[in-house]
Amino acid sequence: MLVLTLALVFLMAARVPVDPDMWWHLRAGEETVTNGKPYMTDTLTYTRFGAPWVNHSWLSQVVLYLAYRVGGTIGLGLYVVVLIVATMALLYRTLSGGVFLKAGIVVLASSVMALVWSPRPQLFSFLLFAGLNYWLQRYLQRKTNLLWPLPLLFILWGNLHAGYSLGFMLLGVTLGGLMLDRLLRPAESTTLTWLEIGRLADWTAISLLAVVVNPNGFNTWKIPFQTIGTDAGVQYIIEWASPNFHLAQTKPFLVMLFACVIALGLSGKRATSSEITGLTLFGMIALLAQRNFAPFALFTAVVLSNHANTAWAGLILPALQRMKGRKKGDAAPTRSRQAINPRLRKAINLTLVGLILLAAFGQLVYVTHPVIVKSNMQNYYPLGAIEYLEKYGKPGNIFNDYGWGGYLDWRLRDYKVFIDGRADLYGGAIIKELVDTTDAKGDWQGTLDRWDVDYILVMRGMRLIDQASDAGWLILYQDKVSVLLGKK
Repeated sequence: MLVLTLALVFLMAARVPVDPDMWWHLRAGEETVTNGKPYMTDTLTYTRFGAPWVNHSWLSQVVLYLAYRVGGTIGLGLYVVVLIVATMALLYRTLSGGVFLKAGIVVLASSVMALVWSPRPQLFSFLLFAGLNYWLQRYLQRKTNLLWPLPLLFILWGNLHAGYSLGFMLLGVTLGGLMLDRLLRPAESTTLTWLEIGRLADWTAISLLAVVVNPNGFNTWKIPFQTIGTDAGVQYIIEWASPNFHLAQTKPFLVMLFACVIALGLSGKRATSSEITGLTLFGMIALLAQRNFAPFALFTAVVLSNHANTAWAGLILPALQRMKGRKKGDAAPTRSRQAINPRLRKAINLTLVGLILLAAFGQLVYVTHPVIVKSNMQNYYPLGAIEYLEKYGKPGNIFNDYGWGGYLDWRLRDYKVFIDGRADLYGGAIIKELVDTTDAKGDWQGTLDRWDVDYILVMRGMRLIDQASDAGWLILYQDKVSVLLGKK
Protein backbone atom coordinates (compact mmCIF):
# COMPACT_ATOMS: atom_id res chain seq x y z
CA MET A 1 0.00 0.00 0.00
CA LEU A 2 2.89 2.38 0.72
CA VAL A 3 4.41 1.71 -2.71
CA LEU A 4 1.03 2.11 -4.40
CA THR A 5 0.36 5.38 -2.57
CA LEU A 6 3.77 6.82 -3.43
CA ALA A 7 3.29 5.77 -7.06
CA LEU A 8 0.09 7.83 -7.12
CA VAL A 9 1.95 10.76 -5.55
CA PHE A 10 4.64 10.36 -8.23
CA LEU A 11 1.94 10.56 -10.88
CA MET A 12 0.53 13.74 -9.31
CA ALA A 13 3.96 15.35 -8.99
CA ALA A 14 5.08 14.83 -12.59
CA ARG A 15 4.42 18.19 -14.20
CA VAL A 16 5.81 20.66 -16.74
CA PRO A 17 8.73 22.60 -15.15
CA VAL A 18 7.84 26.19 -16.07
CA ASP A 19 7.66 27.95 -12.67
CA PRO A 20 8.66 31.66 -13.00
CA ASP A 21 10.97 31.61 -9.96
CA MET A 22 12.73 28.44 -11.09
CA TRP A 23 14.79 30.39 -13.63
CA TRP A 24 16.50 32.85 -11.29
CA HIS A 25 17.15 30.00 -8.86
CA LEU A 26 18.85 28.17 -11.73
CA ARG A 27 20.90 31.25 -12.60
CA ALA A 28 21.94 31.75 -8.96
CA GLY A 29 22.90 28.08 -8.71
CA GLU A 30 24.95 28.40 -11.88
CA GLU A 31 26.76 31.46 -10.51
CA THR A 32 27.56 29.59 -7.30
CA VAL A 33 28.91 26.55 -9.14
CA THR A 34 30.87 28.64 -11.67
CA ASN A 35 32.47 30.94 -9.08
CA GLY A 36 32.96 28.29 -6.41
CA LYS A 37 31.25 30.35 -3.71
CA PRO A 38 27.63 31.19 -2.79
CA TYR A 39 26.05 33.87 -4.98
CA MET A 40 25.33 36.69 -2.53
CA THR A 41 25.76 39.98 -4.43
CA ASP A 42 23.28 41.01 -7.11
CA THR A 43 24.58 41.17 -10.68
CA LEU A 44 21.35 40.50 -12.58
CA THR A 45 19.42 43.76 -12.16
CA TYR A 46 20.07 47.46 -12.56
CA THR A 47 17.78 48.42 -9.68
CA ARG A 48 19.83 46.50 -7.11
CA PHE A 49 23.11 45.89 -8.91
CA GLY A 50 25.96 45.36 -6.45
CA ALA A 51 23.64 45.18 -3.44
CA PRO A 52 24.22 42.37 -0.92
CA TRP A 53 21.62 39.63 -1.09
CA VAL A 54 20.91 37.21 1.76
CA ASN A 55 20.73 34.09 -0.39
CA HIS A 56 19.12 31.64 2.00
CA SER A 57 18.67 28.96 -0.67
CA TRP A 58 22.19 28.79 -2.10
CA LEU A 59 22.67 25.05 -1.46
CA SER A 60 19.32 23.97 -2.90
CA GLN A 61 19.99 26.22 -5.92
CA VAL A 62 23.18 24.25 -6.53
CA VAL A 63 21.23 20.97 -6.37
CA LEU A 64 18.58 22.38 -8.74
CA TYR A 65 21.18 23.65 -11.23
CA LEU A 66 23.13 20.38 -11.20
CA ALA A 67 19.89 18.46 -11.77
CA TYR A 68 19.27 20.64 -14.82
CA ARG A 69 22.85 20.48 -16.09
CA VAL A 70 22.92 16.69 -15.87
CA GLY A 71 19.35 15.85 -16.87
CA GLY A 72 17.93 18.92 -18.61
CA THR A 73 14.19 19.41 -18.22
CA ILE A 74 13.68 15.81 -17.12
CA GLY A 75 16.25 16.48 -14.39
CA LEU A 76 14.05 19.33 -13.16
CA GLY A 77 11.07 16.99 -13.19
CA LEU A 78 12.97 14.38 -11.19
CA TYR A 79 14.06 17.05 -8.70
CA VAL A 80 10.39 17.72 -7.96
CA VAL A 81 9.28 14.09 -7.95
CA VAL A 82 12.07 12.76 -5.71
CA LEU A 83 11.63 15.44 -3.04
CA ILE A 84 7.84 15.18 -3.02
CA VAL A 85 7.77 11.38 -2.89
CA ALA A 86 10.32 11.41 -0.04
CA THR A 87 8.19 13.99 1.82
CA MET A 88 5.00 11.98 1.49
CA ALA A 89 6.79 8.76 2.45
CA LEU A 90 7.82 10.42 5.72
CA LEU A 91 4.26 11.63 6.22
CA TYR A 92 2.91 8.11 5.64
CA ARG A 93 5.29 6.79 8.32
CA THR A 94 4.13 9.49 10.74
CA LEU A 95 0.41 8.78 10.41
CA SER A 96 -1.53 6.40 12.62
CA GLY A 97 -4.29 4.01 11.61
CA GLY A 98 -4.71 1.35 8.95
CA VAL A 99 -3.05 1.39 5.57
CA PHE A 100 -6.18 2.52 3.73
CA LEU A 101 -6.70 5.46 6.09
CA LYS A 102 -3.07 6.50 5.80
CA ALA A 103 -3.09 6.16 2.03
CA GLY A 104 -6.24 8.27 1.75
CA ILE A 105 -4.85 11.01 3.96
CA VAL A 106 -1.55 11.10 2.05
CA VAL A 107 -3.40 11.48 -1.25
CA LEU A 108 -5.61 14.21 0.25
CA ALA A 109 -2.58 16.05 1.66
CA SER A 110 -0.89 15.75 -1.73
CA SER A 111 -3.93 17.32 -3.38
CA VAL A 112 -3.69 20.27 -0.99
CA MET A 113 0.06 20.69 -1.48
CA ALA A 114 -0.01 20.25 -5.26
CA LEU A 115 -0.75 23.95 -5.64
CA VAL A 116 2.80 24.79 -4.48
CA TRP A 117 4.74 21.92 -6.05
CA SER A 118 7.33 23.36 -8.43
CA PRO A 119 11.10 23.12 -9.09
CA ARG A 120 12.08 25.48 -6.28
CA PRO A 121 14.07 25.28 -3.02
CA GLN A 122 10.90 25.28 -0.91
CA LEU A 123 10.49 21.56 -1.64
CA PHE A 124 13.41 20.94 0.73
CA SER A 125 11.51 22.78 3.46
CA PHE A 126 8.51 20.48 2.97
CA LEU A 127 10.75 17.43 3.25
CA LEU A 128 12.53 18.66 6.38
CA PHE A 129 9.25 19.78 7.97
CA ALA A 130 7.84 16.28 7.47
CA GLY A 131 11.02 14.77 8.89
CA LEU A 132 10.96 17.04 11.94
CA ASN A 133 7.30 16.25 12.59
CA TYR A 134 8.01 12.52 12.31
CA TRP A 135 10.79 12.80 14.89
CA LEU A 136 8.68 14.94 17.23
CA GLN A 137 5.81 12.46 17.10
CA ARG A 138 8.18 9.68 18.07
CA TYR A 139 9.49 11.77 20.98
CA LEU A 140 5.97 12.63 22.13
CA GLN A 141 5.04 8.93 22.06
CA ARG A 142 8.27 8.11 23.98
CA LYS A 143 9.52 5.92 21.13
CA THR A 144 12.81 7.82 21.14
CA ASN A 145 14.61 10.23 23.43
CA LEU A 146 17.26 11.30 20.92
CA LEU A 147 17.16 15.03 20.27
CA TRP A 148 20.78 15.80 19.39
CA PRO A 149 20.11 15.42 15.62
CA LEU A 150 17.88 18.53 15.73
CA PRO A 151 20.74 21.09 15.44
CA LEU A 152 22.22 19.11 12.54
CA LEU A 153 18.86 19.19 10.77
CA PHE A 154 18.64 22.97 11.22
CA ILE A 155 22.20 23.54 10.00
CA LEU A 156 21.20 21.77 6.79
CA TRP A 157 17.84 23.54 6.65
CA GLY A 158 19.40 26.99 7.14
CA ASN A 159 21.53 26.45 4.03
CA LEU A 160 18.72 25.03 1.91
CA HIS A 161 15.80 27.41 2.44
CA ALA A 162 14.42 30.12 4.72
CA GLY A 163 11.52 27.79 5.47
CA TYR A 164 13.53 26.70 8.52
CA SER A 165 11.23 29.18 10.30
CA LEU A 166 8.41 26.66 9.76
CA GLY A 167 10.44 24.17 11.77
CA PHE A 168 10.67 26.55 14.69
CA MET A 169 6.96 27.26 14.42
CA LEU A 170 6.36 23.52 14.72
CA LEU A 171 8.69 23.26 17.69
CA GLY A 172 7.05 26.33 19.25
CA VAL A 173 3.48 25.00 19.05
CA THR A 174 4.69 21.62 20.30
CA LEU A 175 6.47 23.09 23.32
CA GLY A 176 3.62 25.49 24.08
CA GLY A 177 1.10 22.67 23.88
CA LEU A 178 3.19 20.37 26.06
CA MET A 179 3.46 23.00 28.77
CA LEU A 180 -0.29 23.62 28.67
CA ASP A 181 -0.99 19.90 28.91
CA ARG A 182 1.43 19.60 31.82
CA LEU A 183 -0.43 22.36 33.66
CA LEU A 184 -3.97 21.29 32.72
CA ARG A 185 -3.66 17.48 32.49
CA PRO A 186 -0.78 16.45 34.75
CA ALA A 187 -2.33 13.09 35.64
CA GLU A 188 -2.61 11.72 32.09
CA SER A 189 -0.03 9.08 31.25
CA THR A 190 0.62 10.56 27.80
CA THR A 191 1.58 13.96 29.23
CA LEU A 192 5.33 14.52 29.13
CA THR A 193 7.16 15.42 32.31
CA TRP A 194 8.76 18.81 32.88
CA LEU A 195 12.15 17.15 32.42
CA GLU A 196 11.16 15.80 29.00
CA ILE A 197 9.71 19.18 28.01
CA GLY A 198 12.86 20.91 29.22
CA ARG A 199 15.10 18.66 27.14
CA LEU A 200 13.12 19.51 24.01
CA ALA A 201 13.30 23.24 24.85
CA ASP A 202 17.08 23.05 25.37
CA TRP A 203 17.68 21.36 22.01
CA THR A 204 15.34 23.86 20.34
CA ALA A 205 17.47 26.72 21.68
CA ILE A 206 20.64 25.01 20.45
CA SER A 207 19.01 24.54 17.04
CA LEU A 208 18.21 28.24 16.88
CA LEU A 209 21.92 28.95 17.27
CA ALA A 210 22.87 26.20 14.83
CA VAL A 211 20.81 27.70 12.01
CA VAL A 212 23.29 30.56 11.60
CA VAL A 213 26.02 28.12 10.54
CA ASN A 214 25.92 29.20 6.88
CA PRO A 215 27.42 31.91 4.63
CA ASN A 216 24.75 34.42 5.69
CA GLY A 217 25.65 34.15 9.36
CA PHE A 218 23.35 35.96 11.77
CA ASN A 219 21.49 37.54 8.85
CA THR A 220 19.78 34.16 8.57
CA TRP A 221 17.65 35.10 11.57
CA LYS A 222 16.34 38.17 9.73
CA ILE A 223 15.17 36.32 6.62
CA PRO A 224 11.68 35.29 7.83
CA PHE A 225 10.96 38.92 8.79
CA GLN A 226 12.25 40.59 5.64
CA THR A 227 11.28 38.08 2.94
CA ILE A 228 8.77 40.58 1.68
CA GLY A 229 7.14 43.79 2.83
CA THR A 230 3.49 43.52 3.75
CA ASP A 231 2.68 46.51 1.55
CA ALA A 232 3.92 44.69 -1.55
CA GLY A 233 3.50 40.96 -1.41
CA VAL A 234 -0.08 40.71 -0.24
CA GLN A 235 -1.27 43.11 -2.92
CA TYR A 236 0.82 42.22 -5.94
CA ILE A 237 2.29 38.71 -5.68
CA ILE A 238 -0.13 35.84 -6.19
CA GLU A 239 1.47 33.22 -3.96
CA TRP A 240 1.44 35.64 -1.01
CA ALA A 241 -2.26 36.39 -1.48
CA SER A 242 -5.07 34.68 0.42
CA PRO A 243 -6.45 31.61 -1.38
CA ASN A 244 -9.41 32.00 -3.70
CA PHE A 245 -11.75 29.17 -2.74
CA HIS A 246 -13.77 29.62 -5.91
CA LEU A 247 -10.90 27.91 -7.76
CA ALA A 248 -10.91 24.12 -8.09
CA GLN A 249 -7.28 23.72 -6.98
CA THR A 250 -8.03 25.21 -3.54
CA LYS A 251 -11.00 22.92 -2.79
CA PRO A 252 -8.87 20.09 -1.28
CA PHE A 253 -7.79 22.52 1.44
CA LEU A 254 -11.42 22.92 2.51
CA VAL A 255 -11.98 19.16 2.36
CA MET A 256 -8.99 18.54 4.61
CA LEU A 257 -9.90 21.32 7.03
CA PHE A 258 -13.48 20.14 7.54
CA ALA A 259 -12.47 16.46 7.58
CA CYS A 260 -10.18 17.27 10.48
CA VAL A 261 -12.92 19.21 12.29
CA ILE A 262 -15.36 16.30 11.85
CA ALA A 263 -12.75 13.75 13.02
CA LEU A 264 -12.03 15.83 16.12
CA GLY A 265 -15.75 15.95 16.89
CA LEU A 266 -16.41 12.24 16.36
CA SER A 267 -13.32 10.69 17.89
CA GLY A 268 -14.31 11.23 21.50
CA LYS A 269 -10.61 11.69 22.26
CA ARG A 270 -9.55 15.00 23.71
CA ALA A 271 -7.27 16.92 21.34
CA THR A 272 -3.88 17.77 22.76
CA SER A 273 -2.94 21.40 23.26
CA SER A 274 -0.20 20.98 20.64
CA GLU A 275 -2.80 19.83 18.11
CA ILE A 276 -5.08 22.78 18.85
CA THR A 277 -2.32 25.40 18.75
CA GLY A 278 -0.78 23.85 15.64
CA LEU A 279 -4.07 23.73 13.73
CA THR A 280 -4.72 27.34 14.70
CA LEU A 281 -1.28 28.61 13.67
CA PHE A 282 -0.80 26.65 10.44
CA GLY A 283 -4.44 27.14 9.48
CA MET A 284 -4.12 30.89 9.96
CA ILE A 285 -0.96 31.28 7.87
CA ALA A 286 -2.49 29.11 5.12
CA LEU A 287 -5.55 31.36 5.00
CA LEU A 288 -3.33 34.43 4.84
CA ALA A 289 -1.13 33.12 2.00
CA GLN A 290 -1.71 30.12 -0.23
CA ARG A 291 2.04 29.38 -0.34
CA ASN A 292 1.55 28.06 3.23
CA PHE A 293 -0.77 25.25 2.17
CA ALA A 294 2.06 22.72 2.48
CA PRO A 295 2.89 23.08 6.20
CA PHE A 296 -0.83 23.16 6.95
CA ALA A 297 -1.38 19.90 5.06
CA LEU A 298 1.62 18.14 6.61
CA PHE A 299 0.62 19.11 10.16
CA THR A 300 -3.13 18.59 9.77
CA ALA A 301 -2.66 15.16 8.18
CA VAL A 302 -1.17 13.83 11.44
CA VAL A 303 -3.98 15.28 13.56
CA LEU A 304 -6.57 13.94 11.13
CA SER A 305 -5.11 10.43 11.22
CA ASN A 306 -4.98 10.37 15.03
CA HIS A 307 -8.65 11.27 15.44
CA ALA A 308 -10.09 9.63 12.32
CA ASN A 309 -8.58 6.32 13.41
CA THR A 310 -10.13 6.67 16.88
CA ALA A 311 -13.49 7.75 15.44
CA TRP A 312 -13.52 4.78 13.07
CA ALA A 313 -12.70 2.21 15.73
CA GLY A 314 -14.88 3.65 18.48
CA LEU A 315 -17.91 5.01 16.67
CA ILE A 316 -18.22 4.42 12.95
CA LEU A 317 -17.28 0.72 12.80
CA PRO A 318 -19.61 -0.31 15.68
CA ALA A 319 -22.42 1.66 14.04
CA LEU A 320 -21.87 -0.15 10.76
CA GLN A 321 -21.89 -3.45 12.58
CA ARG A 322 -25.19 -2.59 14.27
CA MET A 323 -26.68 -1.62 10.92
CA LYS A 324 -25.82 -5.10 9.67
CA GLY A 325 -27.61 -6.64 12.62
CA ARG A 326 -24.54 -7.74 14.53
CA LYS A 327 -24.37 -7.54 18.28
CA LYS A 328 -21.97 -5.10 19.86
CA GLY A 329 -18.70 -6.80 20.67
CA ASP A 330 -19.10 -9.58 18.11
CA ALA A 331 -16.21 -9.93 15.80
CA ALA A 332 -17.02 -9.09 12.22
CA PRO A 333 -16.66 -12.12 9.99
CA THR A 334 -13.66 -11.85 7.76
CA ARG A 335 -13.13 -13.42 4.41
CA SER A 336 -10.30 -15.87 4.41
CA ARG A 337 -7.20 -14.73 2.61
CA GLN A 338 -7.03 -18.17 1.10
CA ALA A 339 -10.04 -17.23 -1.06
CA ILE A 340 -7.46 -15.87 -3.47
CA ASN A 341 -4.33 -17.82 -4.25
CA PRO A 342 -1.36 -15.98 -2.59
CA ARG A 343 0.69 -16.09 -5.78
CA LEU A 344 -2.19 -14.71 -7.80
CA ARG A 345 -2.82 -11.99 -5.24
CA LYS A 346 0.85 -11.02 -5.31
CA ALA A 347 0.85 -10.98 -9.10
CA ILE A 348 -2.23 -8.75 -9.15
CA ASN A 349 -0.68 -6.34 -6.64
CA LEU A 350 2.62 -6.14 -8.51
CA THR A 351 0.85 -5.64 -11.81
CA LEU A 352 -1.25 -2.81 -10.40
CA VAL A 353 1.78 -1.08 -8.90
CA GLY A 354 3.77 -1.65 -12.08
CA LEU A 355 1.09 -0.12 -14.28
CA ILE A 356 0.85 2.98 -12.09
CA LEU A 357 4.64 3.36 -12.00
CA LEU A 358 4.79 2.93 -15.76
CA ALA A 359 2.12 5.61 -16.18
CA ALA A 360 3.98 7.89 -13.74
CA PHE A 361 7.33 7.55 -15.52
CA GLY A 362 5.58 7.95 -18.87
CA GLN A 363 3.92 11.13 -17.65
CA LEU A 364 7.25 12.47 -16.34
CA VAL A 365 9.02 11.82 -19.63
CA TYR A 366 6.17 13.37 -21.59
CA VAL A 367 5.65 16.56 -19.57
CA THR A 368 9.40 17.26 -19.34
CA HIS A 369 10.12 16.71 -23.02
CA PRO A 370 11.66 19.92 -24.44
CA VAL A 371 8.96 20.19 -27.10
CA ILE A 372 6.18 20.04 -24.48
CA VAL A 373 8.02 22.44 -22.17
CA LYS A 374 8.51 24.98 -24.97
CA SER A 375 4.90 24.59 -26.06
CA ASN A 376 3.73 25.45 -22.53
CA MET A 377 6.19 28.31 -22.19
CA GLN A 378 4.93 29.94 -25.37
CA ASN A 379 1.67 30.65 -23.58
CA TYR A 380 3.29 32.37 -20.59
CA TYR A 381 6.72 33.69 -21.52
CA PRO A 382 7.82 36.32 -24.10
CA LEU A 383 9.83 33.86 -26.18
CA GLY A 384 9.39 35.82 -29.40
CA ALA A 385 10.51 39.09 -27.83
CA ILE A 386 13.55 37.40 -26.30
CA GLU A 387 14.53 35.93 -29.66
CA TYR A 388 14.18 39.38 -31.19
CA LEU A 389 16.55 40.88 -28.61
CA GLU A 390 19.02 38.04 -29.09
CA LYS A 391 19.12 38.73 -32.85
CA TYR A 392 18.72 42.49 -33.14
CA GLY A 393 18.96 44.08 -29.72
CA LYS A 394 21.86 45.86 -28.05
CA PRO A 395 22.55 45.05 -24.36
CA GLY A 396 20.73 47.41 -22.02
CA ASN A 397 18.24 47.79 -19.20
CA ILE A 398 14.82 46.13 -19.54
CA PHE A 399 11.71 47.25 -17.70
CA ASN A 400 9.91 43.93 -17.38
CA ASP A 401 6.90 42.11 -16.02
CA TYR A 402 7.52 40.64 -12.54
CA GLY A 403 6.86 37.03 -13.58
CA TRP A 404 9.29 37.20 -16.51
CA GLY A 405 12.32 38.56 -14.68
CA GLY A 406 13.72 35.18 -13.72
CA TYR A 407 13.52 33.82 -17.25
CA LEU A 408 15.16 36.99 -18.60
CA ASP A 409 17.96 36.44 -16.05
CA TRP A 410 18.45 32.97 -17.49
CA ARG A 411 18.19 33.76 -21.21
CA LEU A 412 19.52 37.31 -21.72
CA ARG A 413 22.95 37.25 -20.09
CA ASP A 414 24.06 40.63 -21.48
CA TYR A 415 20.96 42.51 -20.32
CA LYS A 416 19.87 43.70 -16.90
CA VAL A 417 16.29 43.45 -15.63
CA PHE A 418 14.21 45.79 -13.51
CA ILE A 419 12.99 43.02 -11.22
CA ASP A 420 12.79 39.26 -10.84
CA GLY A 421 11.22 36.97 -8.25
CA ARG A 422 13.62 37.84 -5.40
CA ALA A 423 11.05 39.97 -3.59
CA ASP A 424 13.19 40.15 -0.44
CA LEU A 425 15.92 41.92 -2.45
CA TYR A 426 13.63 44.69 -3.73
CA GLY A 427 11.13 45.35 -0.99
CA GLY A 428 7.82 47.11 -1.37
CA ALA A 429 9.11 50.36 -2.92
CA ILE A 430 10.51 48.80 -6.09
CA ILE A 431 7.50 46.49 -6.50
CA LYS A 432 5.17 49.48 -6.18
CA GLU A 433 7.20 51.34 -8.81
CA LEU A 434 6.82 48.33 -11.09
CA VAL A 435 3.04 48.21 -10.65
CA ASP A 436 2.53 51.98 -11.00
CA THR A 437 4.72 52.22 -14.09
CA THR A 438 3.05 49.22 -15.75
CA ASP A 439 -0.30 50.91 -15.16
CA ALA A 440 1.18 54.25 -16.36
CA LYS A 441 0.27 55.89 -13.06
CA GLY A 442 1.99 58.84 -11.46
CA ASP A 443 5.39 59.86 -12.78
CA TRP A 444 5.93 56.70 -14.80
CA GLN A 445 8.11 58.49 -17.34
CA GLY A 446 10.30 59.79 -14.53
CA THR A 447 10.75 56.22 -13.29
CA LEU A 448 11.89 55.03 -16.73
CA ASP A 449 14.27 57.98 -17.07
CA ARG A 450 15.68 57.64 -13.55
CA TRP A 451 16.57 53.99 -14.12
CA ASP A 452 17.84 54.65 -17.66
CA VAL A 453 15.51 52.05 -19.18
CA ASP A 454 16.32 50.98 -22.76
CA TYR A 455 13.52 48.47 -23.37
CA ILE A 456 9.99 47.90 -22.07
CA LEU A 457 8.77 44.29 -22.11
CA VAL A 458 5.27 43.77 -20.72
CA MET A 459 2.15 41.72 -21.36
CA ARG A 460 -0.29 42.75 -24.05
CA GLY A 461 -3.05 45.04 -22.93
CA MET A 462 -1.01 46.95 -20.35
CA ARG A 463 -1.79 50.67 -20.19
CA LEU A 464 1.93 51.49 -20.35
CA ILE A 465 2.09 50.32 -23.98
CA ASP A 466 -0.22 53.02 -25.34
CA GLN A 467 1.16 55.73 -23.07
CA ALA A 468 4.77 54.93 -23.93
CA SER A 469 3.94 54.81 -27.66
CA ASP A 470 2.38 58.27 -27.39
CA ALA A 471 5.51 59.45 -25.57
CA GLY A 472 7.79 58.36 -28.41
CA TRP A 473 8.69 54.75 -27.61
CA LEU A 474 8.73 52.41 -30.61
CA ILE A 475 7.08 49.00 -30.73
CA LEU A 476 9.90 46.67 -31.78
CA TYR A 477 8.04 43.38 -31.48
CA GLN A 478 4.64 42.10 -30.42
CA ASP A 479 2.73 38.84 -30.39
CA LYS A 480 -0.18 37.33 -28.47
CA VAL A 481 1.85 37.23 -25.24
CA SER A 482 4.05 40.31 -25.05
CA VAL A 483 4.96 43.70 -26.44
CA LEU A 484 8.55 44.94 -26.67
CA LEU A 485 9.20 48.67 -26.93
CA GLY A 486 12.47 50.53 -27.39
CA LYS A 487 13.67 54.11 -27.37
CA LYS A 488 13.75 56.07 -30.61
